[in-house]
Amino acid sequence: MKLVFDERALTDIETIFDWIAKDNPAAAKAVIARIFASIEHLAKFPQMGHAGRDLGTHEWVVPRLPYIAVYEIHADTDEIIVIGVVHGAIETADLIRPARARWRAGRRAANRPA
Repeated sequence: MKLVFDERALTDIETIFDWIAKDNPAAAKAVIARIFASIEHLAKFPQMGHAGRDLGTHEWVVPRLPYIAVYEIHADTDEIIVIGVVHGAIETADLIRPARARWRAGRRAANRPA
């Protein structure tokens, strides 16, 4: 399956990097590399996560880190949409719903006939 990152997910990853880099830029690079490497496994094994807290989502806990990748599986387009990367101590539903709504609105607009 094709792995697609929503703008929100990329912003989340950038925020994680910035937060860690304030104290340790090398650690920030290592954490982000681990997040991306872990998420890349979803392309081959999309079901390895568990059902998400928000209906229709899945969650993958990044091994040895406190971060959770929140994603949707779109079998019809053969895509996995990563819609957020959040710290495990944060309630994901309130963060993810706006990102899902934006993605769906953009998807509908892209599929309209010209």
